[in-house]
Amino acid sequence: MQASLRVTWQGNGVMSDERILEYGREKGFHAQTLERWLSMAEPDREAIADLAQALKPSENHLRDFLDWLDEISLRDGVSPGKVLLSEPLVRIFSDPRLSRSDKLKRIKEEVRRLRFPRLSRIEDAFRGAVHEMGLSPQIQVAVPPGLEGGTVTVRLKSASYEELKRLVGELGRALETDSARRLFELLRGES
Repeated sequence: MQASLRVTWQGNGVMSDERILEYGREKGFHAQTLERWLSMAEPDREAIADLAQALKPSENHLRDFLDWLDEISLRDGVSPGKVLLSEPLVRIFSDPRLSRSDKLKRIKEEVRRLRFPRLSRIEDAFRGAVHEMGLSPQIQVAVPPGLEGGTVTVRLKSASYEELKRLVGELGRALETDSARRLFELLRGES
């Protein structure tokens, strides 16, 4: 698996500290971000370098990766480099159908899911409950990222008064279901 994630730097697969600094300057990264990257163990530093070279994350994305990988490492006792070489991430990285930006988005989401497993389970259960409500595509039910604020947003899209009236009726019927009540239980952390 490791071979499919490796990107060759300067012909030897290792990104020197000088090259990391050069890369950071080219991207306009702050010194604090680069110092944090350089303070990592060499294999972890290289894994982050491979990710950065291949996916070109912004500094904010890179900081999210550094934060989440450090937290996963502390919690699970697995190095950041080993997390990046896990099967789900390598599978996403090596998928030829995905663009660079799609790979970055999916890999970041997978690392977020690894970092916040309980939140991810609640989000999955929430999506499942919405699906069980059987709403028309013109009715969208969503929560803010990370379940911030503990609120549900409902959006109706209608091209006519009659359609809006039908959608409101459909939503009203759906709100009488156990699935609708479950949405709010999940927001309160009752799983």
